[in-house]
Amino acid sequence: MKIAVFGIGGVGGIVGGALAKGHPDTYFYVRGDNLDAIRRNGLKVESAVFGDFTVRPKLASDKASELGAMDVVFVSCKGYGLKAACEAISPMVRPDTVVIPLLNGVVVSDLMEPLLPPCILADGTIRVFSRLEKPGHIVQSTEMCSIVFGMKDGSRPAVLDRIAAVLNKAGLKTTVSENILVDSWSKYVMMCGNSVLFCYYDGPAGKVREDPQYRKVFDAVTGELIAVAAAKGVVLPAETAEKVAAAFSNFPPDAMSSLYRDLSGGKPARETELDHIIGRMVEMGRQTGVPTPYHTIAYERFASRQD
Repeated sequence: MKIAVFGIGGVGGIVGGALAKGHPDTYFYVRGDNLDAIRRNGLKVESAVFGDFTVRPKLASDKASELGAMDVVFVSCKGYGLKAACEAISPMVRPDTVVIPLLNGVVVSDLMEPLLPPCILADGTIRVFSRLEKPGHIVQSTEMCSIVFGMKDGSRPAVLDRIAAVLNKAGLKTTVSENILVDSWSKYVMMCGNSVLFCYYDGPAGKVREDPQYRKVFDAVTGELIAVAAAKGVVLPAETAEKVAAAFSNFPPDAMSSLYRDLSGGKPARETELDHIIGRMVEMGRQTGVPTPYHTIAYERFASRQD
Protein backbone atom coordinates (compact mmCIF):
# COMPACT_ATOMS: atom_id res chain seq x y z
CA MET A 1 0.00 0.00 0.00
CA LYS A 2 1.61 3.21 -1.23
CA ILE A 3 0.97 5.95 1.37
CA ALA A 4 1.84 9.64 1.14
CA VAL A 5 1.77 12.17 3.94
CA PHE A 6 1.34 15.75 2.78
CA GLY A 7 2.84 18.26 5.20
CA ILE A 8 5.55 17.09 7.59
CA GLY A 9 4.81 19.50 10.42
CA GLY A 10 3.69 18.60 13.93
CA VAL A 11 0.81 16.31 12.93
CA GLY A 12 2.10 15.06 9.58
CA GLY A 13 5.54 14.56 11.07
CA ILE A 14 4.39 12.21 13.82
CA VAL A 15 2.11 10.28 11.44
CA GLY A 16 4.70 10.18 8.69
CA GLY A 17 7.49 9.29 11.08
CA ALA A 18 5.61 6.37 12.63
CA LEU A 19 4.57 5.11 9.20
CA ALA A 20 8.05 5.41 7.70
CA LYS A 21 9.43 3.43 10.63
CA GLY A 22 7.04 0.53 10.18
CA HIS A 23 5.74 0.72 6.59
CA PRO A 24 8.38 0.74 3.84
CA ASP A 25 6.10 2.19 1.15
CA THR A 26 5.76 5.61 2.83
CA TYR A 27 6.29 8.89 0.99
CA PHE A 28 6.55 12.51 2.20
CA TYR A 29 5.28 15.54 0.32
CA VAL A 30 7.35 18.22 2.02
CA ARG A 31 8.84 21.57 1.07
CA GLY A 32 11.62 24.04 1.78
CA ASP A 33 14.14 23.71 4.60
CA ASN A 34 12.21 20.76 6.00
CA LEU A 35 12.66 18.84 2.75
CA ASP A 36 16.35 19.69 2.62
CA ALA A 37 16.90 18.51 6.19
CA ILE A 38 15.01 15.23 5.64
CA ARG A 39 16.95 14.52 2.45
CA ARG A 40 20.25 15.14 4.27
CA ASN A 41 19.67 13.47 7.62
CA GLY A 42 16.24 11.81 7.59
CA LEU A 43 13.36 12.76 9.88
CA LYS A 44 14.28 12.79 13.58
CA VAL A 45 11.38 12.00 15.92
CA GLU A 46 11.33 12.37 19.71
CA SER A 47 8.10 10.89 20.97
CA ALA A 48 6.58 9.98 24.32
CA VAL A 49 4.62 7.28 22.47
CA PHE A 50 7.04 5.91 19.88
CA GLY A 51 10.42 6.68 21.44
CA ASP A 52 13.29 8.45 19.72
CA PHE A 53 14.32 7.45 16.23
CA THR A 54 15.33 8.72 12.81
CA VAL A 55 13.67 7.51 9.61
CA ARG A 56 13.85 8.02 5.90
CA PRO A 57 10.73 7.66 3.77
CA LYS A 58 10.91 5.78 0.49
CA LEU A 59 10.95 9.22 -1.16
CA ALA A 60 10.59 12.82 0.03
CA SER A 61 9.76 15.45 -2.58
CA ASP A 62 7.90 18.69 -3.23
CA LYS A 63 6.75 17.43 -6.64
CA ALA A 64 3.75 15.16 -7.06
CA SER A 65 5.15 13.99 -10.40
CA GLU A 66 8.14 12.48 -8.58
CA LEU A 67 6.03 10.79 -5.92
CA GLY A 68 3.53 9.29 -8.37
CA ALA A 69 0.02 7.92 -7.89
CA MET A 70 -0.88 6.89 -4.35
CA ASP A 71 -3.19 4.39 -2.69
CA VAL A 72 -3.61 6.68 0.33
CA VAL A 73 -2.87 10.36 0.96
CA PHE A 74 -3.00 11.89 4.42
CA VAL A 75 -3.34 15.67 4.27
CA SER A 76 -1.92 17.61 7.20
CA CYS A 77 -1.74 21.35 6.74
CA LYS A 78 -3.15 24.58 8.14
CA GLY A 79 -6.68 25.38 7.07
CA TYR A 80 -5.60 28.43 5.07
CA GLY A 81 -3.33 26.16 3.02
CA LEU A 82 -6.01 23.60 2.17
CA LYS A 83 -6.71 24.81 -1.37
CA ALA A 84 -3.01 24.79 -2.25
CA ALA A 85 -2.65 21.34 -0.67
CA CYS A 86 -5.46 19.92 -2.78
CA GLU A 87 -3.91 21.39 -5.92
CA ALA A 88 -0.53 19.90 -4.96
CA ILE A 89 -1.76 16.35 -4.31
CA SER A 90 -4.20 16.15 -7.23
CA PRO A 91 -1.66 14.50 -9.61
CA MET A 92 -1.22 11.71 -7.05
CA VAL A 93 -4.96 11.02 -6.77
CA ARG A 94 -6.80 8.33 -8.76
CA PRO A 95 -10.47 7.29 -8.46
CA ASP A 96 -9.48 4.53 -6.02
CA THR A 97 -7.10 6.70 -3.97
CA VAL A 98 -8.22 7.29 -0.37
CA VAL A 99 -7.66 10.87 0.79
CA ILE A 100 -7.86 11.48 4.55
CA PRO A 101 -7.55 15.01 6.00
CA LEU A 102 -5.99 15.29 9.46
CA LEU A 103 -6.29 18.97 10.28
CA ASN A 104 -8.32 21.40 12.34
CA GLY A 105 -11.88 22.09 11.27
CA VAL A 106 -15.12 20.21 10.87
CA VAL A 107 -16.14 17.83 8.05
CA VAL A 108 -13.17 19.09 6.05
CA SER A 109 -14.15 16.84 3.14
CA ASP A 110 -16.91 19.35 2.30
CA LEU A 111 -14.20 21.91 1.55
CA MET A 112 -11.91 19.47 -0.28
CA GLU A 113 -14.42 17.75 -2.54
CA PRO A 114 -14.70 20.50 -5.18
CA LEU A 115 -10.90 20.88 -5.23
CA LEU A 116 -9.91 17.25 -5.88
CA PRO A 117 -10.31 14.79 -8.74
CA PRO A 118 -12.73 11.89 -8.12
CA CYS A 119 -11.43 9.75 -5.23
CA ILE A 120 -12.48 8.09 -1.99
CA LEU A 121 -12.57 11.17 0.22
CA ALA A 122 -12.89 10.47 3.94
CA ASP A 123 -12.93 12.68 7.02
CA GLY A 124 -10.51 12.25 9.88
CA THR A 125 -9.58 13.56 13.29
CA ILE A 126 -6.35 13.20 15.22
CA ARG A 127 -5.65 13.85 18.88
CA VAL A 128 -1.97 14.57 19.38
CA PHE A 129 0.32 17.28 20.75
CA SER A 130 3.41 17.44 18.57
CA ARG A 131 5.45 20.13 16.89
CA LEU A 132 8.10 20.76 14.29
CA GLU A 133 11.01 21.71 16.57
CA LYS A 134 13.20 22.64 13.60
CA PRO A 135 13.53 21.40 10.03
CA GLY A 136 13.69 17.62 10.05
CA HIS A 137 12.94 17.31 13.79
CA ILE A 138 9.54 16.41 15.31
CA VAL A 139 8.85 16.46 19.08
CA GLN A 140 5.83 14.85 20.75
CA SER A 141 5.89 15.29 24.53
CA THR A 142 2.57 13.80 25.71
CA GLU A 143 1.40 10.19 25.61
CA MET A 144 -1.60 10.82 23.40
CA CYS A 145 -1.88 9.91 19.75
CA SER A 146 -5.09 8.55 18.24
CA ILE A 147 -6.73 8.76 14.84
CA VAL A 148 -10.35 8.28 13.82
CA PHE A 149 -11.52 8.37 10.22
CA GLY A 150 -14.55 7.39 8.18
CA MET A 151 -16.96 8.32 5.41
CA LYS A 152 -19.50 11.05 6.08
CA ASP A 153 -22.25 9.00 4.39
CA GLY A 154 -21.77 6.25 6.98
CA SER A 155 -20.44 3.71 4.49
CA ARG A 156 -17.42 1.57 5.32
CA PRO A 157 -15.33 0.66 2.27
CA ALA A 158 -13.11 -2.31 3.08
CA VAL A 159 -10.02 -0.30 2.17
CA LEU A 160 -10.52 1.86 5.28
CA ASP A 161 -10.00 -1.15 7.54
CA ARG A 162 -6.87 -2.09 5.61
CA ILE A 163 -5.49 1.41 6.10
CA ALA A 164 -6.34 1.29 9.81
CA ALA A 165 -4.50 -2.01 10.09
CA VAL A 166 -1.34 -0.44 8.62
CA LEU A 167 -1.58 2.52 11.00
CA ASN A 168 -2.18 0.33 14.04
CA LYS A 169 0.75 -1.88 13.10
CA ALA A 170 2.87 1.29 13.01
CA GLY A 171 1.73 2.11 16.56
CA LEU A 172 -0.78 4.80 15.59
CA LYS A 173 -3.97 3.93 17.51
CA THR A 174 -6.59 4.10 14.78
CA THR A 175 -10.34 3.50 14.62
CA VAL A 176 -12.63 3.40 11.59
CA SER A 177 -15.83 5.25 12.46
CA GLU A 178 -19.25 4.75 10.93
CA ASN A 179 -20.37 8.10 12.38
CA ILE A 180 -17.49 10.41 11.56
CA LEU A 181 -19.84 13.41 11.46
CA VAL A 182 -20.38 13.10 15.22
CA ASP A 183 -16.67 12.50 15.79
CA SER A 184 -15.70 15.52 13.71
CA TRP A 185 -18.27 17.83 15.30
CA SER A 186 -17.42 16.62 18.82
CA LYS A 187 -13.80 17.62 18.38
CA TYR A 188 -14.80 20.88 16.66
CA VAL A 189 -17.08 21.90 19.54
CA MET A 190 -14.10 21.78 21.88
CA MET A 191 -11.46 23.18 19.53
CA CYS A 192 -13.55 26.00 18.04
CA GLY A 193 -15.37 26.80 21.27
CA ASN A 194 -12.10 27.19 23.17
CA SER A 195 -10.70 29.49 20.49
CA VAL A 196 -13.85 31.63 20.60
CA LEU A 197 -13.48 32.05 24.37
CA PHE A 198 -9.82 33.04 24.11
CA CYS A 199 -10.63 35.53 21.35
CA TYR A 200 -13.74 36.87 23.09
CA TYR A 201 -11.83 37.53 26.34
CA ASP A 202 -8.57 38.26 24.51
CA GLY A 203 -6.57 36.16 26.92
CA PRO A 204 -5.63 32.63 28.03
CA ALA A 205 -7.68 30.25 30.17
CA GLY A 206 -6.79 31.96 33.44
CA LYS A 207 -8.09 35.32 32.22
CA VAL A 208 -11.29 33.70 30.92
CA ARG A 209 -11.99 32.04 34.26
CA GLU A 210 -11.41 35.30 36.19
CA ASP A 211 -14.80 36.49 34.93
CA PRO A 212 -17.47 35.29 37.40
CA GLN A 213 -19.86 35.07 34.43
CA TYR A 214 -17.52 33.10 32.18
CA ARG A 215 -19.52 29.89 32.54
CA LYS A 216 -22.58 31.68 31.16
CA VAL A 217 -20.54 32.80 28.15
CA PHE A 218 -19.02 29.33 27.85
CA ASP A 219 -22.44 27.68 27.78
CA ALA A 220 -23.67 30.15 25.16
CA VAL A 221 -20.66 29.50 22.91
CA THR A 222 -21.06 25.73 23.21
CA GLY A 223 -24.80 26.08 22.64
CA GLU A 224 -24.21 27.88 19.36
CA LEU A 225 -21.99 25.06 18.14
CA ILE A 226 -24.39 22.32 19.18
CA ALA A 227 -27.34 24.17 17.61
CA VAL A 228 -25.58 24.61 14.26
CA ALA A 229 -24.57 20.94 14.28
CA ALA A 230 -28.20 19.96 14.90
CA ALA A 231 -29.37 22.26 12.11
CA LYS A 232 -26.99 20.41 9.80
CA GLY A 233 -28.43 17.07 10.89
CA VAL A 234 -25.76 16.08 13.43
CA VAL A 235 -27.07 15.34 16.92
CA LEU A 236 -24.23 15.34 19.43
CA PRO A 237 -24.19 13.23 22.63
CA ALA A 238 -26.10 14.76 25.53
CA GLU A 239 -22.97 14.96 27.66
CA THR A 240 -21.01 16.99 25.08
CA ALA A 241 -21.37 20.39 26.74
CA GLU A 242 -20.42 19.17 30.21
CA LYS A 243 -17.40 17.24 28.94
CA VAL A 244 -16.10 20.32 27.14
CA ALA A 245 -16.70 22.52 30.19
CA ALA A 246 -14.93 20.07 32.50
CA ALA A 247 -11.91 19.98 30.21
CA PHE A 248 -11.71 23.78 30.07
CA SER A 249 -11.90 24.11 33.84
CA ASN A 250 -8.76 21.97 34.13
CA PHE A 251 -6.64 23.92 31.65
CA PRO A 252 -3.50 25.56 33.09
CA PRO A 253 -3.96 29.35 33.49
CA ASP A 254 -1.65 30.08 30.55
CA ALA A 255 -3.32 27.61 28.18
CA MET A 256 -4.54 28.91 24.83
CA SER A 257 -5.35 27.48 21.43
CA SER A 258 -2.84 27.64 18.60
CA LEU A 259 -5.23 29.94 16.73
CA TYR A 260 -5.38 32.46 19.57
CA ARG A 261 -1.62 32.17 20.06
CA ASP A 262 -1.12 33.15 16.42
CA LEU A 263 -3.61 36.01 16.58
CA SER A 264 -2.42 37.44 19.90
CA GLY A 265 1.17 37.13 18.69
CA GLY A 266 0.42 39.58 15.91
CA LYS A 267 0.01 37.31 12.89
CA PRO A 268 -2.26 38.81 10.23
CA ALA A 269 -5.65 37.09 10.26
CA ARG A 270 -5.12 35.74 6.74
CA GLU A 271 -2.03 33.85 7.96
CA THR A 272 -4.00 32.07 10.68
CA GLU A 273 -6.90 29.60 10.77
CA LEU A 274 -9.39 32.28 11.87
CA ASP A 275 -11.53 31.91 8.74
CA HIS A 276 -11.19 28.13 8.66
CA ILE A 277 -12.22 27.61 12.29
CA ILE A 278 -14.33 30.49 13.67
CA GLY A 279 -15.24 32.13 10.38
CA ARG A 280 -16.60 28.87 9.02
CA MET A 281 -18.85 28.53 12.06
CA VAL A 282 -20.20 32.05 11.51
CA GLU A 283 -20.91 31.18 7.89
CA MET A 284 -22.65 27.91 8.81
CA GLY A 285 -24.78 29.88 11.27
CA ARG A 286 -25.86 32.18 8.46
CA GLN A 287 -26.60 29.25 6.17
CA THR A 288 -28.72 27.42 8.74
CA GLY A 289 -30.38 30.50 10.25
CA VAL A 290 -28.91 29.77 13.69
CA PRO A 291 -27.70 32.91 15.53
CA THR A 292 -24.00 32.81 16.48
CA PRO A 293 -23.43 36.12 18.32
CA TYR A 294 -20.41 35.05 20.37
CA HIS A 295 -18.67 33.48 17.40
CA THR A 296 -19.37 36.62 15.39
CA ILE A 297 -17.92 38.91 18.06
CA ALA A 298 -14.80 36.77 18.40
CA TYR A 299 -14.37 36.55 14.64
CA GLU A 300 -14.85 40.25 13.95
CA ARG A 301 -12.47 41.26 16.76
CA PHE A 302 -9.55 39.76 14.83
CA ALA A 303 -10.74 39.55 11.22
CA SER A 304 -9.87 43.20 10.58
CA ARG A 305 -6.25 42.64 11.63
CA GLN A 306 -4.84 41.94 8.21
CA ASP A 307 -1.45 43.59 8.62
